[in-house]
Amino acid sequence: MNSLLLDFSLTFMVIAIIPCIYRVIKGPTIPDRVIAVDAMTTVIVAMLGIYSYVQGSVFFMDVALVLAIISFVGTVTISKYLDEGVVF
Repeated sequence: MNSLLLDFSLTFMVIAIIPCIYRVIKGPTIPDRVIAVDAMTTVIVAMLGIYSYVQGSVFFMDVALVLAIISFVGTVTISKYLDEGVVF
């Protein structure tokens, strides 16, 4: 039962990435694309967390943490650049 639930959640997350990929490719504006990439990285971080649990390895949690930090900093930086025209 536990394995079935984990497989279902990973499958659902892969399906959840598809609209994000569509929005990155067809997004009418740059902010739409930035939000889609941020949503995609959030789903990937969750997938890495589940995969880490399934494999019993903390290595994937380290990768998920680094990806989440880079995603957050990147999103804030791009948003500030789009809003003000400068980063610093």
